[in-house]
Amino acid sequence: MQLKFLCDTGMCGKVRTETIKRLAHDIYHQFGNHFDKDFNHNKLILGKIARSTSKHFRNKIAGYITRLAVIERNKEQMDDNKGFNP
Repeated sequence: MQLKFLCDTGMCGKVRTETIKRLAHDIYHQFGNHFDKDFNHNKLILGKIARSTSKHFRNKIAGYITRLAVIERNKEQMDDNKGFNP
């Protein structure tokens, strides 16, 4: 009998703490126009915005902000495509 785990099917996500998510959401909503889909750019912007945080913590927040930016851009594209009737 072969067991198939959820991670093998691609259904597992990245685990992030509630603190990372809350901070990322707050920062993204305050400075959303500064962030885009590029992680390295977001990391530099976050370094300028945030006070002293560890490199590991900053990278986790920047990664989640990047994910939020991708989701937001995809929503905008879907909304734009809904209005298109050929």
